[in-house]
Amino acid sequence: MRSLMAQENLPEVYKEIDRAIQSSVNVILEGESGVGKDYFARLIYEGRNWGGELWVYDCERTDRDQTRTVEQLTSPVFFQKLGRSQKKDTVFIRRIDLLQAHLLAQLSDFLEELGKRGVFPRSKLLSLGIIGSLETRREKELSINIPLHRFLNSLFCAKIRVPPLKERKKEIPRLIERFISLFNKEQKRNIFGITPDALAILLQYDWPDNICELRTEIERAATLIKDCGSIKPSALSEKLTKSVLETRSLHKSGKV
Repeated sequence: MRSLMAQENLPEVYKEIDRAIQSSVNVILEGESGVGKDYFARLIYEGRNWGGELWVYDCERTDRDQTRTVEQLTSPVFFQKLGRSQKKDTVFIRRIDLLQAHLLAQLSDFLEELGKRGVFPRSKLLSLGIIGSLETRREKELSINIPLHRFLNSLFCAKIRVPPLKERKKEIPRLIERFISLFNKEQKRNIFGITPDALAILLQYDWPDNICELRTEIERAATLIKDCGSIKPSALSEKLTKSVLETRSLHKSGKV
């Protein structure tokens, strides 16, 4: 296992991710759309370095796909195989909040039955290293979703809240560097980076659509820059610069 704490100036959420990496507990990642839950799930998987594969069960699919997912998760040998694996595989159940109520109930009933029959003690069940994610933008809906809470309580013992990007602005320069590198590789370009004044604008924006919006902005701006150049304020979208200017104006007038 490797620790993330060797890296400096990481946001608080990385400390929780690091604790998950150093353990084998099942962990649920909660956060708004676009905050990077899939990225953190892979970070946990890679950090644990168990040698097995990452199996993604995506609940953001059709009813038939959801049914097939639950059939796989409730097969008699699934959890036994997961527990016995020498090169330990990792299961990532993505967007659990989208799974239909009767399927959540089916999963919960199955897990309870495993415990009653003594096939899988709860302590062992909770330490299989399973990762899950759900979106918390609709908090009121989630709070009254009894089947969802029942399933989460039956399989997960640790929860990590992934904050929105506006609460992790120290991470923005590193994300920009990563997105420019990916852009250069995918588009066979050679963009050097971003100018300090353009970065200052990005750091003042609140990113309502989180990391997805930041990546879109960087890629859009990069297409406007010639090779061996850097992203300047003039390459940023009008929507973004206008929002930042309005915020600055409100601050100067004392209305914020």
